[in-house]
Amino acid sequence: MEHRPGRLLTGLATLVVRRAGWVLAAWLLVTGVLNTAVPQLEEVVAKDSTPVVPLDAPSAVATDLMDSAFGSGRSNSFLVVVAERTGGLTADDKRYLRRLVPQLRADPDDVTFVQDIRSVAVTRALSSEDGEALYFQIGIPGETGAPSAIQQIEAVRHLVRDGAPAGLTVLVTGPSATISDMAVEAEASILPITLITVAMIFAILMLIYRRWSTAALILGSVGISLVVARATTSLLGLTGVFDVSTFTGSFLTAIVLGAATDYAIFVVSRYHEQRRDGVPAPAAARYAASRVSAVIVGSALTVMLANAVLVIAQLGVYRTTGPAIAASVAVTLLVSITLLPALLALLGSRGLCEPRPRNPSAATGWARVADAVVARPGRFAAAALIPLLLLAAFFPAMEPSFDERQVQPSDTESNRGYALLDAHYPVNEVLPDYVLVHADRDLRNAEDLAALEQAGAAASRVPGVGLVRGTTRPLGEPIPQAQVAYQAGQVGQRLGDAEQQLDDGTRGARELADGSAQLDDGAGELASGADQAVDGAGRLLRGIEELRAGVVRLADGADRASTGSADLRDGAALLATGLQTAVDQTRIAVDGLARIDRALRSSLACTLDPVCARARDGVRQVYRGQRDELIPGLQEAADGARALADGTADLGTGLARLDAGLADARDGVDRLARGQRTFTDKLGDLADGSARLRDGTGQVADGTARLADSVTELQGGLGEASAFLTETADRAGTPEMGGFYLPPVALGDQRFAVASSQFLSDDGRTARIVVLGDTDAFGPQASERTTRVRESIATALRGTGLEDAEVHVTGMAAANADLASLDRDDFRLILIVALITVFLVLLVLLRSLVAASVLLGTVALSYASAIGLAVLVWQIVLDKPLEWSVPSLTLVILVAVGADYNMLLAKRMQEEAPDGEPVGIARATAATGGVITAAGVIFAASMFALMAASVTTLVQVGFTIGMGLLIDTFVVRTLVVPALATLLGRHLWWPRRRRAAPLAVEPGDRGVLGAGATS
Repeated sequence: MEHRPGRLLTGLATLVVRRAGWVLAAWLLVTGVLNTAVPQLEEVVAKDSTPVVPLDAPSAVATDLMDSAFGSGRSNSFLVVVAERTGGLTADDKRYLRRLVPQLRADPDDVTFVQDIRSVAVTRALSSEDGEALYFQIGIPGETGAPSAIQQIEAVRHLVRDGAPAGLTVLVTGPSATISDMAVEAEASILPITLITVAMIFAILMLIYRRWSTAALILGSVGISLVVARATTSLLGLTGVFDVSTFTGSFLTAIVLGAATDYAIFVVSRYHEQRRDGVPAPAAARYAASRVSAVIVGSALTVMLANAVLVIAQLGVYRTTGPAIAASVAVTLLVSITLLPALLALLGSRGLCEPRPRNPSAATGWARVADAVVARPGRFAAAALIPLLLLAAFFPAMEPSFDERQVQPSDTESNRGYALLDAHYPVNEVLPDYVLVHADRDLRNAEDLAALEQAGAAASRVPGVGLVRGTTRPLGEPIPQAQVAYQAGQVGQRLGDAEQQLDDGTRGARELADGSAQLDDGAGELASGADQAVDGAGRLLRGIEELRAGVVRLADGADRASTGSADLRDGAALLATGLQTAVDQTRIAVDGLARIDRALRSSLACTLDPVCARARDGVRQVYRGQRDELIPGLQEAADGARALADGTADLGTGLARLDAGLADARDGVDRLARGQRTFTDKLGDLADGSARLRDGTGQVADGTARLADSVTELQGGLGEASAFLTETADRAGTPEMGGFYLPPVALGDQRFAVASSQFLSDDGRTARIVVLGDTDAFGPQASERTTRVRESIATALRGTGLEDAEVHVTGMAAANADLASLDRDDFRLILIVALITVFLVLLVLLRSLVAASVLLGTVALSYASAIGLAVLVWQIVLDKPLEWSVPSLTLVILVAVGADYNMLLAKRMQEEAPDGEPVGIARATAATGGVITAAGVIFAASMFALMAASVTTLVQVGFTIGMGLLIDTFVVRTLVVPALATLLGRHLWWPRRRRAAPLAVEPGDRGVLGAGATS
C-alpha cells in the first residue's frame, strides 16, 4: 500500500513536467548567468583570509602579542627561509642572502617582517655549525592556512629564488608554508578527482542501465548541479554569507557528484518502473518525481542541516566546508526535483532513456535475501551487528595526527626545507615553543630578571624539554656571572686567597715579633753596656787628668833637666820607664775604646737612635786621637828618655826631642782630656737613649706579638667566611635553588642589551622564553608538553613580583594543542547537531519515535564501524594515524548520506508494511535493494575517487566515507534494518497506529509494489 504524496510535491512535479522546456531553458540560463557574472570559485577562495585556528585561540593570541613585542605588529604568519650549499656557503652566497633583506622589505603587501641577517653576530648565530646552511625568519600578513597567505608565500618564494647563485639551494618552509603546500596540493587534486569520479559514475551507470542516453541524462543533471553549486558557493563566499577555503572545492565536488547521482538514480528508478508498466513518459516522470521527492527532500535536508551548523564551528576547515556543502546540496536538490523530471519527460517522449526489460533474476535475488532476513531476523541481526560492533571497538583507540607534513608529498618545498634543516641543525631549531611573560611594567630590573630565570629553570625541568633560552640564559644556560652561586664562589675564592696571604703575613708577623723581642734584649744589653761605658769613661777621664798632670810635671822636669843634668841620667832612665808604662796603659785604654767603637758601629739600634749615633761618633774621635797622637807621642818620649839614659844620643838632642815630645804629649793630653769629657757626656746621653730604646723595643715586641695573634684570629675568620660562601655557592648552584642575581650596573651594559634584545621587548614589558623540545614538534607529546611548560612557568612565578603577569604560549606544538582542543569541541558539536538533525528529519518523515530512533542508532553504528575500520587499516596496519579532521568530516557526510538510504527503505516499508508485517518488510527490502545498492556504490565510488589526491587527508576521508557507505549499503540497509524492523513488528511505527487507507489506483500505478529492478 502507498500513501498519497503531499500536494506541494505533487503540484511541483506536475508543473515541471508540463513546462519541461521552460524548466530546461531556465536552468540553462541560470547556469550561464552565474558562471558569467560570478567569479570562479578558485578566484573567490584566493581572496579569503579564514585561518585554520581562530584568532582568539590562545596560541593565536600569543602570536599576535609576540609580533607586537618583537616584530612589526602586522605579521600574522611566519616563514623560514633556509639556504644551503654543500661544502659551505661562499662569500657570494652570503652577500646574496644579505641583499634579500632590503628586497623583501620592499614588498610590504606580501612581507611584513624580515629578520636582519646583515649583522655578523646574527649571521653567525643563524648559521649551521658545518657552515653549509643559514636560515632566517620572515613575517607575512596572511593568516596561516588562509588562501591569501598562500599567494603571499608564493610571492616570497619567487623573490628569494630570483637571482640566487648557481648551486645555492634556497627554500621557504615553516608551519605556515606547510599548511599552504597542503592546501595547494588539495586544490591541485580537484581536477583529477572530478575526472575520475565522472568516469567511475559513467561506468557504473552504463553497467546498470546499459543506455548511453540514460547515463548521459544523469551525468547532465549532475553536471548542471555541480556547475550551479560551485557558482552559488562562489557568490555566497564573495558576499560574505560564509567563508570558503581551498578545501571547499574538493569536498563540494565529491559530495555534489555523489548526492546528485543518488537523487537521479532514485528518480530514474521509479521512472523506469512506470515505463515498464507502459505508463507514458510524462506521466511516469510526474509520478516518479511526486513519489521520490519526499525522500530526496528529507535526505537533502539531513545533509544540509548537518553541514550548515558547521558555520558555528571554531576551526576554519569546518566553517569553510560545511556551509558550502549545505548550499551545494540545496542546489542539487532543486535540480533533482525540477530539471531531472523535465529532462525525463522531454527525452522519454523522444524514445530516449528507456529502461531495459525487467530482469527477473535481479528481483528474485533481492527477494531471496529479504525473505531470508525476515525469516530469521535474530540470527541475521546478530551476524550483522557483531562485526560492526567489533569494528566500532577500534574507534576509542584512535590517535589523531596533527602533523600536516605527513599528509602531503615529501617533495613539497616545505617538507624539503624541513629535511634540509634537520640535516644541519638540532631538532626543532626552527619549531620551538615561545613562552611570553607579559607584565604592566618594565621587567629590566634585578628582581624580575631573577623571576624570569626561575621560570626558565622550571621550564627546563619539564620532561621532554631539551633547551631553554631567554634573557637570563641566551645560550641555553644561565648567565654564569649573574648566578648567586658564581658570585658567592668568586667571593669565597677571593677570601680564600686573602686567607692564604694572611697566612703568609702571619709568619712574617711572628718573625717580626721574634725580631722585636731580640731587639728588646739587645737594647737592654746596650743600655747596660752604656751604663758601664759611662763609669769606665769617668775613670778614664780621671786617669787622663792624672796623666796630664804627670806630663806637665814631666815637662817641668825636663825644663829643670836642661838646667841641671847632674841627675839627668838617672832621671832619664826613670822617665823612660814611666813613659813606657804610660804608653802601655794608654794602649790598654785605647784598645777598650776600639772595642766600644766596634760594638756601637755593629749595633742596629744605635744606628737607628740619633743620640746613640752621636755618642758613637765621639767615641770614635777619642779613640782615633789616642791611637794616632797620644800613643805615638808617648812612645817617642819614652824612646828619647831611654836613649838619653843609655847615653847613646846626644844629650842636647835628646833634651830637645824630649822637650818637643813632651810638648806634643801635653797637647795630646789636653785634646784627650777634652775628648774624654765629650765622650763621657755623650755616653751619658747614650745611656739615657738606650734606656728609652729599651722601653720602645719592649712596646714593639708586645705589639707585634699581639698583631700576630690578631692576624691568626683574622685568618681563621676569613677561612670560616670562605667555607660558608663556598658552601652557599654549592647549594645555590643546584637546580632546586636556582640562585640568580644580576647587579643593577649590569643592566646598562651594552653586551646585556644586545643579548636581551631577542628576549625582551623594546618597552621591557614582554619577555620571550624559547623552549626547544627533544621530540617532534608536530607530535602529540610536544602538544602535551606545551601545557606542562606553561603550568610550570606560571607556578614558578608565584610568590614573585611577576605572579600576576600574563603567560602565553605559541609555536607549532602550542597551535596543535589548541587545534586538538578546538577539534574535540567541534566534534562534539557536530555529533550532537548531526544526530539531532537526522532524528528530527526521520521523525517528521516517518512520524514514529521508534523507527526514527532505530534508524538513528543504525546510522551511528555505521559511522562508528567505519571509523573503527579506518583506525584498523590506517593506524594499526599501515602505521599512519588518521588526520585530525577525518572523524568530523566523515561524520557530517556519512551520517547524513547513510540516513538517506535508511530513509528510502523505511519510507518504502511504511508504504508496504504499515503494521510491521514481515511480508511487507521483505517486499520493501527487495523493491529498494537494487536502487539503494546502485546509489550506495556510486556515492562510494565518488568518495573513493578522493583517494587519487596527493593529500592524505582527502585519501583517508575518501576511504572512510566510501567504506562507510558500503557498510551502510550492504550490511546496515540490507541486513540490520530489515531484521530489526521484523523483530519490532508493528511497534516499529509507534506511536503511529492509524492504518493507511488504500489509494485509488491511478494510471501507471500498476506493478509498483515489489518492483526491485534498477534499470
